[in-house]
Amino acid sequence: MKTRTLLVDSNYLLKRSFNGAKDSYTNSFGFIGGLYSFFTTIRKLIKEHMINKVVLMWDGENGGKFRYLLDTKYKANRKTKEWHDKIELTETQIKHEKEKEVSLLKNRKRIQAYAEELFLRQIEVNDIEADDLIAQYCLTNNNEEELFIFTNDRDFSQLLDELNITILFADKYEPINKTNYFMHFKHHYSNALTIKIISGDVSDNIDGIKGVKEDSLLKYFPELKNKHLSVKEICQMANELNKERIQNKQKPLKIFENLLANIDRLKLNYKLMNLKEPILNQEAIDELEQLKMPLSSENRGSNNLYKMMIEDEFLSLYKGTFVNYVEPFYTVIMNEKQLLTEYDNNK
Repeated sequence: MKTRTLLVDSNYLLKRSFNGAKDSYTNSFGFIGGLYSFFTTIRKLIKEHMINKVVLMWDGENGGKFRYLLDTKYKANRKTKEWHDKIELTETQIKHEKEKEVSLLKNRKRIQAYAEELFLRQIEVNDIEADDLIAQYCLTNNNEEELFIFTNDRDFSQLLDELNITILFADKYEPINKTNYFMHFKHHYSNALTIKIISGDVSDNIDGIKGVKEDSLLKYFPELKNKHLSVKEICQMANELNKERIQNKQKPLKIFENLLANIDRLKLNYKLMNLKEPILNQEAIDELEQLKMPLSSENRGSNNLYKMMIEDEFLSLYKGTFVNYVEPFYTVIMNEKQLLTEYDNNK
């Protein structure tokens, strides 16, 4: 049986958990919603998809630095640590925002501590984004493992043409693969990158071609619904269509003119968005390689986890026993312990 691995877009899950459970509070920990909801989601995913290996992928400090060096507008629309220098808030609002940031960090650190005791693997590399770590892991391990990506980032659709990859989009009711992708999206799964390169990405502040969005691409190039088209092929077809319009004494379409006049932008977007060529440094490559090594059982286990849960009053939210809460994680724990045993026996 192949290893069934859950790759978690951990910054996304933390923010989703933190913002979605605002009323979860204990006297000892404070706002605990991020911590509690994070592990309750992981617990549910392990049960539903029979997962026996989990890797939490975190954005590193200054994650996205290398894309910023390519395009200084990259994620410039996001809040930074100097957010209060950019917008006007009252002193009360500033205090609230600072408390929120501290609480979010506290939840993250505690999540990472719990994960160690539950034998969940983790990786975080300075300057590197989790997207690139997840992509590289998929490209390297998809032949040996069945991979499930938990995220809400549509960019990962690019990876579906690789073997053994399923995406668990948080807002979709079923796992997404190359077979059922057409039921949820307007285009063929192999065109996810093509469309993003041309239309850009608002969330990451990546410019696309003015006036050219997915709907207009599908209008003029309906083939995108059924088969792969490269950006180069789209440009060639756009050029031919405008030539035909001119020959027929019609005005050329402005969106096609914009497309053909911005080839450098298309080339840059390819570098920024292509997860088949992740942006990594040597440290990231080395850390990903280390994930192949077994986890040590030393100073790791249920006793430490139980003490932390009691200290945080974690189980008061679950309203059940420690054993019942942790039980779904046993498939992961036992698999990791088995890998360590096999490694020791083969030394």
